[in-house]
Amino acid sequence: MKEFPKTFKYGRVFRIKLKKFEKTKSFLNVNFFEYGLKALENGKITVKHLNAITRLLKKLYKKNILVKYNVSLLTPVTKKPLEVRMGKGKGERDHWEYSLKKGCIIVEMGNLKLSELRYGLRLVSDKLPVLTKIVKTTY
Repeated sequence: MKEFPKTFKYGRVFRIKLKKFEKTKSFLNVNFFEYGLKALENGKITVKHLNAITRLLKKLYKKNILVKYNVSLLTPVTKKPLEVRMGKGKGERDHWEYSLKKGCIIVEMGNLKLSELRYGLRLVSDKLPVLTKIVKTTY
């Protein structure tokens, strides 16, 4: 299970606003394993999404699959408690998120054939808040 980062530089930061047509410059190709999920739009991924993916893959494939996440939670998101009056500074950290850009490979998987992986990849893409597509390595 993924957890929050243990060391971080800044405790509270401003939220990153993604532009509609902004594309990524890193993780454009599947480098480590055979298949991956590529983001087709901009969005944000939280710890809940990554934990849901790991639980689903463990349930489906047990220990037969190799998984590598290309996303790491970078941005802390703050939130004020309910029924608190205005002022008194910024709220406490609520959760962490990763600002996902179009074209980024989110998850890479290997050690199985595409016919066996396709069902799992479809279920994983349903759990994510962005549109994704299955991509293959190009050698």
